[in-house]
Amino acid sequence: MKRIILLSAIMLNYVYAFSQQFSIKAKVVGQQKTPMEFMYVTLVKNDSVPVQQAMTDTLGHFSMKAGKDNYRLIIKQFGKEYLNKAVALDRDMDLGVIEIQEGTALQGVTITSRKKIFEQKVDRLVFNIENAVMPTGGNALDALKSTPGVRVQNDNVSIVGKGEVLVMIDDRLQRMSQEDLVTLMKSIPADNIKSIEVITTPPAKYEAEGNSGLINIKLKKAKANTWDASIGASYTQKTYASGNLQGLFNYNHNKLSLQASFSKGKQQLLTTSDNQIFYTNERWMQETRTRSESDVMSAGLGVDYKLTNKWTTGFKYLGSFTDRTSGSQPFTTRFNNTTGTADGFVTSTVNAGNQPQMNALNWYHSFALDTTGKSISVDFDCFNYRKTDNRFFSGNELDHKQNIIPGSFFSSANTNINSINNYAAKTDITLPYKWANLSLGGRVSYTNTNNDLIVYDHHTGTPVLNTDQSNVFNYKEYNEALYFSASKKITDKWETQAGMRMEATQTKGYSQNLDQTNNNHYIKLFPTTYVTYVPNDNHSFSLNYSRRIRRPDFDYLNPFVVRSNPYFYAEGNPFLKPSYIDNLEFSYVKSQQWVNSVYYSRVTDFGQELSIVDNATNITRLTPVNYANTYQIGFSTSYNLNRWSWWNSLTGFNVNYQNVQSKTSFVQSTDGYNGYFYTNNDFTLNRSKSVFLGVNYALQLPGRYQIFHIASLNILDVSMKFLLMHKKLTLTVTGEDLLNAQRPLITYYSNAVKNTVRTYGDSRGGRISISYKFGKNSIRVKQRDFGNEEERNRAQ
Repeated sequence: MKRIILLSAIMLNYVYAFSQQFSIKAKVVGQQKTPMEFMYVTLVKNDSVPVQQAMTDTLGHFSMKAGKDNYRLIIKQFGKEYLNKAVALDRDMDLGVIEIQEGTALQGVTITSRKKIFEQKVDRLVFNIENAVMPTGGNALDALKSTPGVRVQNDNVSIVGKGEVLVMIDDRLQRMSQEDLVTLMKSIPADNIKSIEVITTPPAKYEAEGNSGLINIKLKKAKANTWDASIGASYTQKTYASGNLQGLFNYNHNKLSLQASFSKGKQQLLTTSDNQIFYTNERWMQETRTRSESDVMSAGLGVDYKLTNKWTTGFKYLGSFTDRTSGSQPFTTRFNNTTGTADGFVTSTVNAGNQPQMNALNWYHSFALDTTGKSISVDFDCFNYRKTDNRFFSGNELDHKQNIIPGSFFSSANTNINSINNYAAKTDITLPYKWANLSLGGRVSYTNTNNDLIVYDHHTGTPVLNTDQSNVFNYKEYNEALYFSASKKITDKWETQAGMRMEATQTKGYSQNLDQTNNNHYIKLFPTTYVTYVPNDNHSFSLNYSRRIRRPDFDYLNPFVVRSNPYFYAEGNPFLKPSYIDNLEFSYVKSQQWVNSVYYSRVTDFGQELSIVDNATNITRLTPVNYANTYQIGFSTSYNLNRWSWWNSLTGFNVNYQNVQSKTSFVQSTDGYNGYFYTNNDFTLNRSKSVFLGVNYALQLPGRYQIFHIASLNILDVSMKFLLMHKKLTLTVTGEDLLNAQRPLITYYSNAVKNTVRTYGDSRGGRISISYKFGKNSIRVKQRDFGNEEERNRAQ
């Protein structure tokens, strides 16, 4: 009887042990302590039979349950294995933080190495600039110039083959004019940047704004429970000298983390522009040399505090303050097409200045709902932008002997105060389940922008208020958005993600001068879809689709007119509509080194600022217009050579065909091809890894972009970096645009009149920089998103 009872007890205990479910959870982070999302975690038995599977959420958490047994815990992503370790599951287990490293992972032993400079992911290329040579000592714009697949020409940022895109910092869009965005980029030291992501298919979580993709600048994050700081300076010599000072301080201990940054610099540039207009009877050639000077200052402060184990709150401030002045003397020659001689001239002097000031404040809360990774985040944002512009010009028309023509004197002074206030709130919810990982959320925002333009005529020598051109313009915009997305690994080889974002917009623009009100209301859906097939560790295929929107910049909607001489004026367009973009891309990646993509993009109501030429009056009007529906199809390929530890190279080529179907009378439909080749190379020159060489080269082949034909250009940058004093002191010497070949000729037609433009942005020069790091290692300082990304990038 005792034996029966004992045997029964053993059997019951055996059954209980195998029927009882134990949980296992952890958080997966990368080398920089950043959460690793969309990592596949699998529990397998010793016979390699999968028992449970989960995916890490946006915070890097995973959780699953299984019976008591011995397992192997495997973490993979896109066919690459990062961890493989034995786990004896006999109780509820919290493995804490699992750090994975970009190295060679073999059976749970990670062979660490210098982090890859280039990484190809399912929807983006990641450029880890902290390991690159070229950007060191420069600013964020210099870092973008060194990013594969990104082109920066005359301070215009674009993705090769896809045109101009929007720029994010830590996942928040920068809503300001291109000129002010460049100023902000120049105020951010490249040494404070961890990586740059070139995102061709943004998920539904991101706002739908952004042409054919986004560029995301990720600032550095540091380790916990210590502090560090760095100071640096750079000197740049182009036509004139420029300099910059910057500093960064991080503190992170227990429940409090703090980050403070400061940058102050001065830049001087001499830019040249040669424009020609081929009228029926005359050829107008304008030569302009502009000297500009900018004093730039930026400051940032972030504080995070962990109130409880499940509730963290904090705020982040970013400020940028600039004082810009410029002076030029445009000189126009009017050639007679019959005789080839000069019939007359137009000469003028232009002095301008502006002072953009930006203040952005974010207050956030993050709540962990349970231990499985379910979480809610809430953000409140306030953004204030104010810019004061002033412009004074005067000039005369001259006869063929360069004598002043009586009564031709012209002069005017323009001042404009532009202010933008934006308030936004958003929430994001993460819900990881066994059957799928869900994310959803919403956002509301309100923007109020005002322009107060005052114009004085000076042609009589006495200022006279021009009531026809002076104008007060107010623009209000409300935006509401909801999104939902789900990701699921269907099998070991197939995974998918789908999302939908709905955005509703209401706008109202009022011109006091015209006593005109323009209203616009619309609701649009923006789907995103990803399907990935990974047959083995060496091959992966993906098909992605997204629909996006590009809303007009705030200043483009202002109907006021600004004149700079009798033959040129600029005006806004209150009837400008948003553009809609459909993107489809198929990619093949081999061994995470060779990436090939075929892409298609269609833009409805493509909008752009154009120069519209009147052949009868010789007057040019600059205004934004929805002038065409366009589409393009292209192919891109790139190869990351990292076989040797001393040489890392990414070389690529892009070619595409573009078709422009005009919707206006002054622009003709056209089509054509363009091509772009680039190679970025970083060399380690000694065993101690303290001397590095960077060589970047790019070649743009002659081709067409939209209605513009662009001639060829070459870009060659070379840089040397030295790590001294136990690698705490960094010295970098850089030569930019050594071939002095960034002067492409751009040709287009307006009302059947040929126009050519050749602009040189003072790109050739040298830079020497030095920085010193001190403190106790690095610190992990949490970076957060601003919630009013869209409005800040559209600010003027």
